Amino acid sequence: MSAASIVDLDRYPIDRADSRVDLAAGPAADFARDGVAALPGFVRAEAVERMAGECDAVAADGHHSEVTNTVYLGLPEDGLDHSDPRARMVRSSLRAVASDCIPPTHALRQLYEWAPLREFVRLVLGLDELHPYADPLGSLNVADMTVGDELGWHFDQTDFVTSLSIRPAGNGGHFEVAAGLRSASDDALDDVRAVLDGSTDRVTRLPFDPGTLLVFAGRWSMHRVTPIESGPSRLVGLLAFDTRAGTDSSELLKLVRYGRTTPREVPWTTADGGATP
Repeated sequence: MSAASIVDLDRYPIDRADSRVDLAAGPAADFARDGVAALPGFVRAEAVERMAGECDAVAADGHHSEVTNTVYLGLPEDGLDHSDPRARMVRSSLRAVASDCIPPTHALRQLYEWAPLREFVRLVLGLDELHPYADPLGSLNVADMTVGDELGWHFDQTDFVTSLSIRPAGNGGHFEVAAGLRSASDDALDDVRAVLDGSTDRVTRLPFDPGTLLVFAGRWSMHRVTPIESGPSRLVGLLAFDTRAGTDSSELLKLVRYGRTTPREVPWTTADGGATP
């Protein structure tokens, strides 16, 4: 299956430069205004079905982690009162399938490595440059969440995330967002506290329709995935790009997320993690 047969090019003809620019205008406006651009039906139904099967096939190679941290993805500073939202702890639990576990024959990887997709995402983000992430473990991931897994309320440490909805859980696993809750000049601690205390005034539940491409500015919008209540497992493809070439993850992040810091030697990669010719 080629990347061009994975994307619904009748609806999203991003393989043509002129169409790509026109198509990106609407999502770019959504992203600039709300920090969220959703493209439903971006991947064809048959390709999504194939991706789900391929994700299930490599799930056992993933690493399951359970962590508690603040909504800022760290530990609280000394001296903070327990009521301070910067001291509140949340739980996150999921299985992450690293990039070196996803073969080049898998539809998700073919989509990620397709140049027109990266160019389209660049236009949506309004950037001059966009590069594949250099982390051999984190460039392409599958987040596999089963019963009891969740992502607690948090802000991302990156400016944007590109994801693909592959399969919802039977029950639970809802993606909830408090959009634009903070800014570079305002931490909005009262608003953060309100959401942590259960307020839904600023919270929106986004649809999780398989095949939807989502570009999301998680640094400024607090978000979570509610606990998975029943199977099948919830599957999301995470496609990592960065404004700078050569950007890698920290050793600590790799260890926590993947249980290791170096890529495996697998049939389709060289010993240093690079792709074979």
